[in-house]
Amino acid sequence: MKKFKFELEDVLSLRKFQQEQAQIELGKAVAEETKIQDNLNLLALQHAEAKKALSGSTDFNAITNGQSYFSFLKLQEEKLLEDLAAAKIFTETKREAFKEALQKTESLNKLKEKQLSDYKELEAKEEEDTIDDMVTARFNK
Repeated sequence: MKKFKFELEDVLSLRKFQQEQAQIELGKAVAEETKIQDNLNLLALQHAEAKKALSGSTDFNAITNGQSYFSFLKLQEEKLLEDLAAAKIFTETKREAFKEALQKTESLNKLKEKQLSDYKELEAKEEEDTIDDMVTARFNK
């Protein structure tokens, strides 16, 4: 009997490649989202440190400079929050693309497994028939 060959092996290889690419893209998107979140956390820490440094201060210049700094931090925070929202949307699209690629690959893998199983059953049946023929021929002599 001939060796098992999955007719859609080339398509399966392409789908696996697409799945890997989608996974890489998803990883990049998640990394960007994490980077923005880390920047927001750093900004919050800077805000807390500046607030702590200004607490109890009676110097008018220090207070006005502090207020200007807080305004600057607030603007940066708003920009980062906008970037984070955009990054989350982008990450979600990449996650959906990866999920779709994974489903396509899985369906082909299941088809391949089914065909391999059918092939093995057919091979076992042919082997059994051959053995039956040999036994029958030996006893009918």
